[in-house]
This record gives sequence, C-alpha cells and structure tokens, in this order.
Amino acid sequence: MIVELEKLTVKCLLERTFDLYGSLPSIATVEEQPIVYLQLKQQIQDAAGALIARGINKGDRVAIMGENCPNWVIAYLALTSMGAVAVPILTGFPDTDTRHILRNSESQGIFIEPKQRQKLEGMDDSTLKFVCDLETMTFEDRQKPRTGFIGKTLALFKRGRPRSAADADTSSDIPGPEAEDLAVIIYTSGTTGHSKGVMLTHKNVVFDVVNGIERFPISSDDRFLSILPLAHTFEATGGMLCPIAIGASIYYMRGLPTPQKLLAAMEIVKPTAVLTVPLVIDKIFRKKILPQIQGKLIINKLYPLAFFRKKLHQVAGRKLVQSFGNKLRFFMFGGASLNEDVEVFLRDAGISYSTGYGMTETAPIMTINPFGHVKVGSCGKPIPGIEMAIHEPDAQTRIGEIIVRGPIVMSGYYKNPDATAEVFLKGGWLKTGDLGFFDNEGYLFIKGRCKNVIIGPSGENIYPEAIEQKILQEPYFQEAVVFESNGKLLVKAYLDYDVLDREFERNKLNDAEARKLTEDILEQARGRINTQLPAFSQISKILEHPEPFEKTPTNKVKRYLYITRSK
Repeated sequence: MIVELEKLTVKCLLERTFDLYGSLPSIATVEEQPIVYLQLKQQIQDAAGALIARGINKGDRVAIMGENCPNWVIAYLALTSMGAVAVPILTGFPDTDTRHILRNSESQGIFIEPKQRQKLEGMDDSTLKFVCDLETMTFEDRQKPRTGFIGKTLALFKRGRPRSAADADTSSDIPGPEAEDLAVIIYTSGTTGHSKGVMLTHKNVVFDVVNGIERFPISSDDRFLSILPLAHTFEATGGMLCPIAIGASIYYMRGLPTPQKLLAAMEIVKPTAVLTVPLVIDKIFRKKILPQIQGKLIINKLYPLAFFRKKLHQVAGRKLVQSFGNKLRFFMFGGASLNEDVEVFLRDAGISYSTGYGMTETAPIMTINPFGHVKVGSCGKPIPGIEMAIHEPDAQTRIGEIIVRGPIVMSGYYKNPDATAEVFLKGGWLKTGDLGFFDNEGYLFIKGRCKNVIIGPSGENIYPEAIEQKILQEPYFQEAVVFESNGKLLVKAYLDYDVLDREFERNKLNDAEARKLTEDILEQARGRINTQLPAFSQISKILEHPEPFEKTPTNKVKRYLYITRSK
C-alpha cells in the first residue's frame, strides 16, 4: 500500500487515518471492545489539551513508562502530534538508569504505571511538572496547571469521557510539528546509567512507516496482537504506527505475555498478524513441536528425510495456527536472526512470515524480506528510498560493516556529540556496527557484531553469533555464548533442564549418571557442530552454564559478563 502525506509528521499520518478509517476499530485491551478511530482521535486531542494546560509546549520532552496498553498509545500520539517529544522508557531499566534518562532528557512530565512509581524516588531535583497515572490517566501536578481556553477540554479529559465526532474540534488550538522536528528520544538499553538517547525526527519515523508499509501485506481488515514492548522502536513503528497508518486494529494484553496468557489472548483476538522476535517462535518450535517428533522412535527416524519432515511440519503448523486463533496470516520477525531450522519449519508448514533488520538509530526498519520471496538466512532487501552498502568489504568474502544513509537515519545522540561523531562517516553514512554482505540479488545477510568478531589463528574472522545459531539447533540447548580464551574457542551454554530432568527420570539415573549423561550430551553436540564449521572456527569445549544469562532490557545477552579474556 502506498501512503501519501502532505508532510512526513505523525500528525499528518493520523489525520489521514481518521479521515479514511474513522468508523473502524482502532485499539483496545484483549478483554474489551476497541474504540473506533474517531474516538481515538478525540482521546488524543483531550490528552494533548491536558498537556498544554500543564505548560507542555512544542519541543518539550515527556516520558512514557509502562507495559503495553491503549493509554500508552494515546500518550505517545498526543505528544508527537502536538509537537512535543516522547521519551519512551523500557520498564526493564534499573531505577538509576530511569532517573538518569529523566534528568538527561529534561523531561517535563511522565506517564507512568503505578508499579513503576518507586523509580521516581529521589527525583526532587527533576524538571517534572506532572506525573500521570498511565492506568487511569489522572494527573498529579507538581506545578499548577494553566487555565483558559483549554478548560472545557481538560474537564472532559478528567472525566474520562471521549467526546463524539460532532463535538468541537480542538486540534486547531494544538501546534503541529514539522517533518524535521524531533519526535522521540529513545534511550538504548544499558546498565551504567549512561545509555545514549537516539534522536528521531518525524521524518525519520514516518518515512520508515510509509516505506515499510510498501513491503507489509497489511490492510484495514487486519488485527494485530501486540506482544513486544511499545518502548522498543520495532514495536512502536512496526506494531503501532504501521497498523494505525492503514486503519488496522491493535489489541494489548494486560501484564507480561506469558505463554499461557499469550495463547488465551490469541483465542480471544484471533489475530491475523503478529510482530515478534525470533525467540518466541524458537521456543514454541523447540519446546512444543520438536519434542513431539523426537518422542516417537519411528517418527524421529523418518524426520531427517525431506519428504517426511515436510509432512510432519505441515501437521504441526496447522496445530500451531489453530492454537493462535486459526486466522493468522503472517509473522513478522525482527530484533535477531531466525535459526535456520525454524525457518525450514515455517516454510514447510506453509506459514507466511518475513524477517527484517533494523536498529533504533534508523527508526528502526532498514530491510524487509519480501513476503512470498523470503530467502532463508537473510534479512531481506532495503526498504524504498534509502541507501545501504558494505564499508571496506573483505576482498574474498565480501563481508564488511553495514552502513546506511537516507531519511530514516537519526539526527544524532542527545547531548552526546562525541558519540554521534563516532558512528557517522563522510557523506552522512551511519555505521551500524553489524557485519554482513549483500548477495547478487540484493539480499542482506548478517554475520555478527563488529565488536564481537574473534580473530582466528591465521587472521581469519570468526563470527560467534553464527556459531551460536548452530548450537541452538541442537537438542537440550537454550542459550549459548561463544568466546576465545588462550587461543581456544569455548562455549558457555545454558541447557534445557526441563527436558534433561525428564530424561534423567525416564532412565532412573542417579546424580553421577546424570552428570555423565550431561557431559556426553555436550561433547556429542560439540562433535556435530564442528562438522559444520571450518577448521579455524571449531569449538574446543562446551562449558555448562547453570542459569540463564543476564540480559539487557531488550533481551540481549550481556556478553561481556561471560567472556573469559585471554591472559
């Protein structure tokens, strides 16, 4: 679908949606009926009016911190459509990081869910004019709000009653943004209190939405179930603004999306589209589908044969789609690469899916795998209107750092010119920090992070992420970190202890026998993996790591905590 706008701003994007899809359902929690887009319009205007009454002006920063819910969306759209700057904060940030972000961004207020309020303790020196309860949308003023023309709007907002479309339109009282104005500041996940604030303009965000939609097979008939944090730019752009741009409906779950809650929500909503990270489908495949195949001897023996594998995957795929409400049209994956065996399952099962590649600094979508023409292992082709290239590629492998320029590239890191200068090359090219290559058809393949590359014994580049993907295709493995120590390639692996325990109980093993079986599993896996690797990148030893790896708020392993440096 091609979306044409007068200006590349969130306000213009919303106005188009309200004009075209005003009577269609927009947003709701899973248990409720969605409000229509004209009701959403009024609630956005009421929220903007309440912000103006509290002295929030164009360019002022206001934070949002809470789990996904309709009020999160209303707060974000009210801020960005009136020209203020939204500062989404992941609920997983530690208290000190949260306070650092509020001070660093000079946020004038915050929409926050009650259980996050303790993170504001010690903020007496902040610039906060108000704290708004994200559940009830009631304001606690730290400075006296203004009165005047906005009084009627504010009174209506406080009562929480959305006005009808026939009521007076207050949008003319609200200043609108320009394309080059700042829309959001998104702080990258970190643990030191010094995470960087990515500055994205309206043009960055809306250009990404408009051109991303051209590769999305979505329409106003679609129903999205939101399961990724709205404070993460992938969900904010792909899971919120893209559906809103074409008049689709979006449903939000209460609380964290545990597997049980997720399946119950799927049954109620019967979504047609789900944006998620590979980890979700990977866990379903390894914990639900593979055990059913491996648990029956005859099926397990037939599984390696392509014909039988495909038939088994088709049966499992039908059951999966049924458990998701039986209306699912496609998955869209981002945030990491899909493991190859999971991609094979999706293709065999006939489940439509795509993968993409992006980063916060590019709003975030850079590439999307064309639906119906997905190339296994790749993350697709660049969206229209941007340029991507490989910086200083290796002459033989063509692998080098991925760089990008165009309307989606951030304006810089907030109050951090040194960090900004470090990531830009001449000509406006942004360094992604990722290594990859383009094939002859223009598909991008990611090999790993520049900072994670290990140099082999004869100067070869070893990409730990690629090895980790192979490890995770092995039975019994949940997480893995590959690293180099004293010239040897080692792995720390967190195993699937639920499966192992069942194996121990079935064979009635004592502690010593269980320990021996675990060691055998690690060694046999190492042997199988090494047959798939060149000699210079083969694993010397797999070490058992007895607990899950510590992760950032965006669910990425903090590798530096687990890497044993060479002496």
